[in-house]
Amino acid sequence: MALLLPLPAGLQGKLVCPQCREPFRQLGNCSQCGHPVAELNGVLDFLGESRREAAATEVNDFYEVRPFPGYAAGDNAATLLDRCRSSPFMVALNEAIPADATIADCGCGTGQIPNYLALAGPRRHVVGVDACRASLREAEGFRHKAAIDNLRFVRGDLFAMPYLEGAFDVVMSRGVVHHTPEPWKAIQSVAKVVKPGGFLVLSFYESAGRFWHRCRQFMQRHGRSSWRRLDPILRRGDLDDEKKRTWIEDQYHHPLEHCLPFPRVVKEVEALGFDWVRSLPPATGLAGMFEPTPKPSSPAMALRRFGWTLAGLRDQDAGMACLVARRQSG
Repeated sequence: MALLLPLPAGLQGKLVCPQCREPFRQLGNCSQCGHPVAELNGVLDFLGESRREAAATEVNDFYEVRPFPGYAAGDNAATLLDRCRSSPFMVALNEAIPADATIADCGCGTGQIPNYLALAGPRRHVVGVDACRASLREAEGFRHKAAIDNLRFVRGDLFAMPYLEGAFDVVMSRGVVHHTPEPWKAIQSVAKVVKPGGFLVLSFYESAGRFWHRCRQFMQRHGRSSWRRLDPILRRGDLDDEKKRTWIEDQYHHPLEHCLPFPRVVKEVEALGFDWVRSLPPATGLAGMFEPTPKPSSPAMALRRFGWTLAGLRDQDAGMACLVARRQSG
């Protein structure tokens, strides 16, 4: 039986059974081990009713009730493009990715990034994977509304993704690995699907940059109302109450959060066969995001991280840092 909604041409032949790694070419059970895959409301579901460990289930349940970030009622292709084009990071990412690249967003949530990258590059082939049904409903709903035909969403496990190793030119994971039970294993899983010579864009809560936000979390847990005046997002006058409520839920009531030290992330990624390209912030020189920059020495990295701590008082990403790395070709 053929897939009910065929994958874009650039993604055909990239899907595998998450259990036995047999290539998946049809809807139904894996020919090797019997693992099912189904197409449900436009989303390819490789997870089904699979049981997951308690911590992963708790995080999934959190997002089933609170998909983040959400779409406004009037959002469409034009409003999403405008919103993403106001972000220097998103503009630089879009400009760096080739027009015909294959892209995977691992832990895509409500799909705003893959929807944007697919809209901005109609010749690209984009896929987003997440475990949360509610988030994927929003992602697929927007994709369908905006008539984006070079993008597909997949329901799967970050630790057993249904992709061939080395399948994609660009693999990104933004704000995801730090919400998993085992962030280092999550990084390994994401890195595996980067093609030799391809790029990994990994964003995570960095332990130094997150310092002041962790202080705000402590104050919130102990009933101190003054924490709201210290959060740069909650001080913004252009956000409505619903968006602020969503931010509070995600940033102050999340059931699982790790903060990762940047030097160790670099070490782990390099051990997987990647070379340093750059760290973000700083946001200077973002034109050419995939152009290599000198790797900082240990003292220089310590100074950079101290700067992230100082910036944390006004950082609207709440301590998010990003490593860009390139998989070695050999």
